[in-house]
Amino acid sequence: MNRISPEIAAAEDCPLVKEREALRERCQEFLTDESRLRAEGVDVVYQPQTTAEVVAAVKELRSSGQTCVVSGARTGIAGGAVPLGADAVISTMRMNRVLGMSRSGEDHVLRLQPGVTLAEIETLLRSRNLGDLSAATPEETRCMEEWMKQGPDLWFPVDPTETSAHIGGAVMTNASGARTFRYGVTREWVVGMSLVLADGRVLRVKRGEVSADDNTFVWVDADGHEKALVLPTLPVPETKATLGYAAQTGMDLVDLFVGSEGTLGVLVEIELRLALRPASQLGVLAILESEARALDFVENIRQTDGLSPDAIEYFGPRALALLREKKEADGTASEIPELPSWEGAAVYLELSGTEEETEAQCEPLEGLLAEVGSSLDQTWAAMEPAELAQQKHFRHALPEAVNGIIGQRQATVPGLHKVGTDMAVPDKALREIVATYRAGLAESGLDAVIFGHIGDNHVHVNIRPRDQAELNRAKALYLAWAEEVVRLGGAVAAEHGIGRIKKGMLEVQYSADILEGMRTLRRVLDPTGCFGPGVLV
Repeated sequence: MNRISPEIAAAEDCPLVKEREALRERCQEFLTDESRLRAEGVDVVYQPQTTAEVVAAVKELRSSGQTCVVSGARTGIAGGAVPLGADAVISTMRMNRVLGMSRSGEDHVLRLQPGVTLAEIETLLRSRNLGDLSAATPEETRCMEEWMKQGPDLWFPVDPTETSAHIGGAVMTNASGARTFRYGVTREWVVGMSLVLADGRVLRVKRGEVSADDNTFVWVDADGHEKALVLPTLPVPETKATLGYAAQTGMDLVDLFVGSEGTLGVLVEIELRLALRPASQLGVLAILESEARALDFVENIRQTDGLSPDAIEYFGPRALALLREKKEADGTASEIPELPSWEGAAVYLELSGTEEETEAQCEPLEGLLAEVGSSLDQTWAAMEPAELAQQKHFRHALPEAVNGIIGQRQATVPGLHKVGTDMAVPDKALREIVATYRAGLAESGLDAVIFGHIGDNHVHVNIRPRDQAELNRAKALYLAWAEEVVRLGGAVAAEHGIGRIKKGMLEVQYSADILEGMRTLRRVLDPTGCFGPGVLV
């Protein structure tokens, strides 16, 4: 079945802030996000708590001919939540409830609003207390009560870096993170959703219910008229990607909306599949003598039977040096531990399973470490929750250190910002793209660190310009790298989305005809351009 038939839904007055003085005093946070882009102002900020209130907000915007952006936790770094060129903001911050839990075969499925943070999901699942059950169906209530008493230990295994991010933002950007190497991206865990569309109707869809007939859906508008919703034909990168609408022949309708960055509708409910939490976890940070040895290590890990990491992360030589500098600058207040060595490059592995399965992986790991001149005794290993949390803090301290340096430089050079890549390549191209990055940095003389999700060949280059001239060189270098990534079969945006900042990158990835096909698709669902003006395509 390929028919998209949204339903008419009730509307209730939506709480809002509209008076100019109140907007200035209470709503400045909605004018920017972590991209550091900033809008001058908006006419209204809607703050719904329910689907009915979102319906009312969208209908009001449509009747007045106004445009909006959807705003969550605003942790995105591509500028998608910044209301540049928009009249209004629809904030989903107050839509922060878990609504129910159900069973689908062997899986547990959590139904929740988009404003629940990733940290809150983890806390709720660990505590086995999902809060107010008043929105749950009787079947969901039974399932939750049963799970809270004696159900399995569950988690959402995808591990985006910023745990204060909302699950709605993770879905709308198809977020990934360290554990993508084993567990895949957010899309693979979304089994259903509800959205308020531009005409004020609500679309409720579950995975497996609606799929494209070849490359076409049938769109039924509010008057009952049918229109073909034709998907552009997209070349599929040989790696993880978040590149706008994931249009594919025969695709599931759910996948059209995952990664759509709030441009096709306002996400109001998500059905999220959960996984069994492993009984045992082991984090291992191996510091090797050079980047070449680290790349050998990563390639060997991926080819070794009996070793199945959840995550493989990388810290280049300059990244380790920067962390040491931050530790020294922070003095006794630093939470960064003393490493066995600060010289060379580091690879972090996360292993999990039963205690026996985790322990069994240590033997092949010891052999691989020996091949690159190291051993388990020379690593920083952690199994206890507190130690694992310390390792996670260590990994997250690096982008914070980069941002801190840029903040200092901005004080003397307003408008300066870091240039951070978000590109991934196929396995066969890892060494080539790292060499390309290193050669470009050496030739340009730019200050940068390289780190990230090397298991997916998705390393970030964070360039820290000192002045406007260096910023211009960094942008030009990023564009040249993007062209090379596409040539190698990769993706110019792997996890952060396109937003406003990376629209030029999308033009490198796809032809003008494909981009126009995306715009045509968007116009069918949002003919007046209400949602996300200037975002994505």
